[in-house]
Amino acid sequence: MKTFLKKYKKIISLTFIGLAIFISGLAIATIYPFNPDTPLLSPFVDRGLIKKDLPLLQYTIPNLKTRRYAPSTITLEKTINETTDYISFLFSYISNQQKITGQLNLPKKASLNPDKPNPVIVMIRGYVPLENYTTGIGTKNAAALFAENGYITIAPDFLGYGSSDPEPKDTWEARFIKPIQIVELLTTIRAQSTVEFKSLEKNYKATLDSEQIGIWAHSNGGQIALTTLEILEQPIPTTLWAPVTVPFPYSVLFYTDEMVDEGRSTRLWLAEFEKNYDSREFSLTQYLSSLTGPIQLHHGITDEAALKTWSDEFVAKINKINESRKNTDKEEIEINYFTYPNTDHNMVPNWNVVIKKDLQFFNDYFKKIAKKSSLLN
Repeated sequence: MKTFLKKYKKIISLTFIGLAIFISGLAIATIYPFNPDTPLLSPFVDRGLIKKDLPLLQYTIPNLKTRRYAPSTITLEKTINETTDYISFLFSYISNQQKITGQLNLPKKASLNPDKPNPVIVMIRGYVPLENYTTGIGTKNAAALFAENGYITIAPDFLGYGSSDPEPKDTWEARFIKPIQIVELLTTIRAQSTVEFKSLEKNYKATLDSEQIGIWAHSNGGQIALTTLEILEQPIPTTLWAPVTVPFPYSVLFYTDEMVDEGRSTRLWLAEFEKNYDSREFSLTQYLSSLTGPIQLHHGITDEAALKTWSDEFVAKINKINESRKNTDKEEIEINYFTYPNTDHNMVPNWNVVIKKDLQFFNDYFKKIAKKSSLLN
């Protein structure tokens, strides 16, 4: 008997192992029935440990830095307004396969000399409730002055506004996608040599100067502009009015007291968001070293919508970076900071003073670029 057991010990052991595997398989099949439309999963992997789909990861600032951006075409669709100095058009372009509209101001002098390149300023507005929004709101006054002084101004509506395609349903995605829209607009301006509008009465045509592009931004538009600059890491002259420069998500939470529910729904969304994402990767304050300048920043001391202390802290952080770059081969971030007593979020009553400083800022920078370019040639 012992000889028999010894002889067939391996066979008996393998039989028991096979039987155990068979029974385990039946149990697993009962718990996880086979579905031909479902990818095969290991039965030994806890389904709760499988990595979740995290679609918003594509919008972290590091990922936006490596994203590929495609140029589109700026199309002038119809005239909105005409003055003695410029014509306002409804324009459109494509970003991320979606149509975005906005207002483009074309100086009449530019149209009279269509072969001469004209400097361009991209105008980025702050937050405006959808029910109050019309194309050009938040930028039209500053854009008018720039256009009167020979600048082509381009102010996008953003998705969901004006005649643009709808914005993403996800609240966070709708926020994070805005810098992409600006980067692709800048990419389009650099790739497109001219803009043209033909009508029965008159034709308008102007040449865009791909080397002379600036950014003007107000309030939350400042947050979008700075994120754009961090993504591109290029010296684009930028002027900021009362920008939102605090870390995300505080930059959102600060305004929730104005909501009907005092921000409860936003805090719930944020709690769910931070379960899956590191909010620091979406915060412009974590990537300030990617900025180059030149930046001109204005803030009213009595501003209650975007606190002056935010700009104080932002500039202090830039100065700290610049201090660390002394005696190194890294260039300092060029920034000029102006404050105005008894001045609100819209730079009233110092609006004229601020806009003239901006006009001088752009004039001086573009003259310097033109001079440098002529020396190189």
